[in-house]
Amino acid sequence: MVILNTGKSNTGVILAEIEQNGDWLSVFKHNPIEKLLSEKDEALEHRVRCDLLGEKKDKPSPLEDDSVYKDLVRRQKPDGSWRESGRFKNDQMWTFITTVRNLYRLLDRNSDFSDESFERGVKYLITTQTDDGDFRGGYGPDIQGPDYTGMVCELLYRGNYPEKGLIDKAMSWLIDIRRNDCGWAIPDLRSNSKKDPSSHCVTGMALRAFAAAPDDAYANEAKQAGQLLARRIFTPDKYPDRRGVEYWGKLSYPFWFTDALSALDVLSLLGFDLSEGRMERAFNWLIKQQGENGYWSSDFRRTEKEPDSWLTYAMLKTTKRLLE
Repeated sequence: MVILNTGKSNTGVILAEIEQNGDWLSVFKHNPIEKLLSEKDEALEHRVRCDLLGEKKDKPSPLEDDSVYKDLVRRQKPDGSWRESGRFKNDQMWTFITTVRNLYRLLDRNSDFSDESFERGVKYLITTQTDDGDFRGGYGPDIQGPDYTGMVCELLYRGNYPEKGLIDKAMSWLIDIRRNDCGWAIPDLRSNSKKDPSSHCVTGMALRAFAAAPDDAYANEAKQAGQLLARRIFTPDKYPDRRGVEYWGKLSYPFWFTDALSALDVLSLLGFDLSEGRMERAFNWLIKQQGENGYWSSDFRRTEKEPDSWLTYAMLKTTKRLLE
């Protein structure tokens, strides 16, 4: 098992440095903003200027001039889904997963339910909702997935899906199947008893629905599950899936699994700060992962780690939220 060297606490030093310099970017060895702006990616530039630099800019329109957007639209199937390439292209489980991931990419490119491509993708996901309220597909049609249900709810909230009753039904399902420790695990596939422990891998993604909810209707449930997730950072999962501690360091964006960055992102969205649980340790570790080129790297579905501009944006946005 790989053990991540998370280092000692240094948040006090970091916060003092920010106070002295008046700039949250001073915590990094290298400022990657200029490099991000030079990527020739209109959507990324818009996100950096608005979310990181605080500039007020109108949403880029039309999206049709964005090459990534055009490629996503070109590859979308008539039923609104996207197929996985290669040997998984006809696998319904991977069709569901790929559709979820591509809808996240559309959100980053300023799309929402008013955009035809996003609307068609959402309508495909809606067909996977059961009478109980959950969205099934990530583990096949017969396995309930609190993590994927949470992610779909986040997409619907952020994409301004108009039928709130459908989202409320999914949120009620998530609350009903919580474990006694206030987190989530995968029923049927791993454990059906609420007395059994939750999985932090599942909990971190289920929580994304609660972080995206537009009001405080679920504040108590979110706080309880968030506290559990914060305590679990850099610990082995309770179940075999991604159990190794090293998975906390396998960063990817759009967020798919619970890793060190996705955990800090959702916890900071819920209002937690670095004093909660092991959040400070995760933050310290992430700061050290910045490359000499200013970027954070991902080995997600790659043979080796590669610098990732959108992952770097996500790290900066999370850091700004935590420190400002």
